[in-house]
Amino acid sequence: MMKRWFVCGILVMLSACSNTPTQYHTLSTDMGSAAVPVVTASLKSVGVGPITLPTLLDREGMVIRKDATTLEVSDTHLWGGQLEDEFQRTLAQHLQSRLPATRVQTVPWELSQTPQYQVVVKLDQFDGTPGGKAWLRGVWQLQAGNDGKIFATEPLMLTRQTPEAGVTGLVKAQSGLLADLANQITRGLVAF
Repeated sequence: MMKRWFVCGILVMLSACSNTPTQYHTLSTDMGSAAVPVVTASLKSVGVGPITLPTLLDREGMVIRKDATTLEVSDTHLWGGQLEDEFQRTLAQHLQSRLPATRVQTVPWELSQTPQYQVVVKLDQFDGTPGGKAWLRGVWQLQAGNDGKIFATEPLMLTRQTPEAGVTGLVKAQSGLLADLANQITRGLVAF
């Protein structure tokens, strides 16, 4: 009988330790009143993806930078979906708003729907410090949709100040970085 009470007491204590509420976050295209550059270039279609994440970022918990050499994978701040999917979906939405006359789609697509151009993103860093800065580092490539021929490879090193303290401010800054990336890709598509 005493053993059963002891086990019940331990379970009550453990459940009290996990009272920190879990918050789920998603990347957004809502940039407030920021003007979106619209391009009327004659691009038939653009495909987005794949997005390649480093192993460190390929997880449910958000990666939060503490300092230059210390990262934390949060147990209470989680992505609402797979980060790769969130990133790809949001980037495609940003590109569609900048290229309204172009069909923008994400991988995978049907063979009959192969886009004219394909944008591939390989990330090295997508994290930040709440109340500080968010970083997006890696490369993006512009390829032919039908055969994968690489037309351009551009480095990425974007930063944004978080608009408010806390993880919510960090996610807003990361969403803003995707808007900045979409602007860079749009300029690259139009120049090509």
